[in-house]
This record gives sequence, structure tokens and C-alpha cells, in this order.
Amino acid sequence: MLKIEKGNTNEILRKVSEEIKINEIKKYVNIGKEMLKYIKNPDNGGIGLAAPQVGYNKRLIVVGLPEDRDDENFSFLMMINPVIMEHTDEVEVDTEGCLSLPGRKGEVERYSGIKLEYLDEKGQKRILVLNHLKARIVQHEIDHLNGILFTDKTLKVFYKSSL
Repeated sequence: MLKIEKGNTNEILRKVSEEIKINEIKKYVNIGKEMLKYIKNPDNGGIGLAAPQVGYNKRLIVVGLPEDRDDENFSFLMMINPVIMEHTDEVEVDTEGCLSLPGRKGEVERYSGIKLEYLDEKGQKRILVLNHLKARIVQHEIDHLNGILFTDKTLKVFYKSSL
């Protein structure tokens, strides 16, 4: 069972994660599958998870990719060593929360569109273009890989959620 690392000053959440080497992919794909199970469980309340959030200092994220906040039938994806290659000039502001900072939410500015490169579960290079909510989710998780929490980017004072 996965344990979610929590806290604004948690050391592992503040480290820049290491790339996953080709010979490590199988090991981290198994961890990624556990992470996917976690975010697919609606009781856990997450739409994305980065390896540092479960105690691994590696560049691995899993994300749900809904069209909008009301979308209930969407796909999930595991990304190894994701890198944003390009982004739009346009930005959007929306509310974010985080499994590692329970009860906190805040408005964060993110690029409205991104083009990223990553390795899939078989170690194959993939390129993906994402917009709006999908782009926001991936940017939030990639921030975790760089030791950045959403509260570092909050435009308005974050607040306790009533959820």
C-alpha cells in the first residue's frame, strides 16, 4: 500500500527527482501501476500522482486526463521522465489542490497548452500535446518532480478546503 508524503517542508517533496534509467524502467513501471491504482480509486480523491509523493525520488508521474472537471470517463497515463518541450504563451488561472497538502487549495497560473516528451511503460519515446485541464494536471505533477509544490505558485492565498 502506498503512503502519501505530506507537508510543505517534506524533504523528499522538495528534492529534484532523478531520471529513470532504461535498466530501471521495469521496476518503476511496477511502482507506477500501484500509483495508477491509487488515483483510480475515487475514495482517494486524486487525479495525478508523482513518484516523490509516494517516497521515490524518480521522474515518474501518473495522471488522469479528463476533458473537464465533470468528465467521469477518462483515460489514465503513466509517464517516465516527462519533459515539457514547448508551451503556449497563453496562461489560465484555476484552482488546484494536492494529495500531499490535504485541505489546501489555491489559484495557480499555468500554461494553457503544452507539448511534452516522455517514455511509456515499454520505454518507447512518446510526444503528446495537451490543453487546458489536461495540461494543468501534467504541469502540476511535473512540478513535483522538480521539488515544487502548487503553494509555491499560488496567486491568491490558499485556503482550507471544506471537502
